Amino acid sequence: MANREIKTKVAIDGEKEYKESLKNINSALGTLESELKLVESQYAGQANSYAALSAKGDVLSRMYDQQKEKVKAAAEQLEKAKKAQSDYAEKVSSAQSEISRCEAALAALGDETGDTTEEQAKLTAELEKAKSELAAAEKGYESTIRPANSYKTQVKSAETELNKPASELNKNCPLTTPDAAAE
Repeated sequence: MANREIKTKVAIDGEKEYKESLKNINSALGTLESELKLVESQYAGQANSYAALSAKGDVLSRMYDQQKEKVKAAAEQLEKAKKAQSDYAEKVSSAQSEISRCEAALAALGDETGDTTEEQAKLTAELEKAKSELAAAEKGYESTIRPANSYKTQVKSAETELNKPASELNKNCPLTTPDAAAE
């Protein structure tokens, strides 16, 4: 019996759009970081003046908003990856049930007397199909593990990065929260 190799590549829904969004957000963050450095250099001798703190607070608020968008996008993509994993887990379970059903039917046929060759051939074909579906579903499930873990890491990283402008904003203007400053 020849073995077939089943290769599966899973594309999580919206992955292309997510990567494009992430690219745009990172670009905006880079621009804002440059803008923040410019503000800091413009007010180098007067860093605690109202104008300096106001300008810095404005840039930090926009950075915070961009980081929030990054966290949101990564969290949405993580949910899509988890859904894909769940869908493949259901397919695995369904294929395993079908295999069990076919094997039980074949065993029952083996106990019968009379000509069951046609029925056995039919069940054997169903069994092979179910095994093939199981292999494909297992491969699909395995291929969702890496993206899901990657998105988890991206969410945690984005959340960590979100805290940086929030912390700077609090240092800059301790009486405001990042959300209040963004309003």
